[in-house]
Amino acid sequence: MTADSPVQTEDLLPVRSRINWGAILAGAVLALSLHFLLTLLGSAVGLSISDKVNSNGLEIGAIVYAIVITAVSLFVGGYMASQLTTGENKIEGSLYGIFVWATVSALLLALMASGLRMGLQTMTGLTAAVDNTRQVDWEASARQAGVPQERIEDWKTKARETPAAARQAVEDPQNRQAAANAATKGTWYAFFGVWISMMAAAAGGYLGSGPTLHLFSVSSSRSVETRGVAMA
Repeated sequence: MTADSPVQTEDLLPVRSRINWGAILAGAVLALSLHFLLTLLGSAVGLSISDKVNSNGLEIGAIVYAIVITAVSLFVGGYMASQLTTGENKIEGSLYGIFVWATVSALLLALMASGLRMGLQTMTGLTAAVDNTRQVDWEASARQAGVPQERIEDWKTKARETPAAARQAVEDPQNRQAAANAATKGTWYAFFGVWISMMAAAAGGYLGSGPTLHLFSVSSSRSVETRGVAMA
């Protein structure tokens, strides 16, 4: 390349991704921390007013509050991630917000999976403990404690009838339909909550985007075309 040849953009800028993962992770951590803080606040308020409102109203209020604080937290996270980047336009700012939402979702799924594994391990331990307890002659222990034989027989009868009653309750068509309706309602609530939180994160990134990076041509004193960088 001679002194009289034009300078191209690719001669000045390296080819690499413009995604600022540090800003995305910072926004995700901020969103998670804010969500944890607001969740604690909601729990404290809910416990304080639980004896003053009915259970149905408390349940609806908890669902609405959970959706609102999730949207607010991700809005703030998307806004801060976009603020910490340089040169993005409005669309790219919205994408930064969506990346924050995706990162937070992945972290929450990982935490839920970890909690599920811990729960399964706990249930396995409880099952082993129950099996060990069954090996103990509880009937003899009850006699030694002075429990009448009639009451012991009544306990044994109820123990035999409990699995059958539980199975009958599960197989009841009305109970199965009620469970299906509750699952359907919960799934729709979850879908709208996730969708609203994604839109909130994108809106935060859109509003937090700063000056956009622009390339423009300038002429030097030797009439060699070069490229300049401006923030507008």
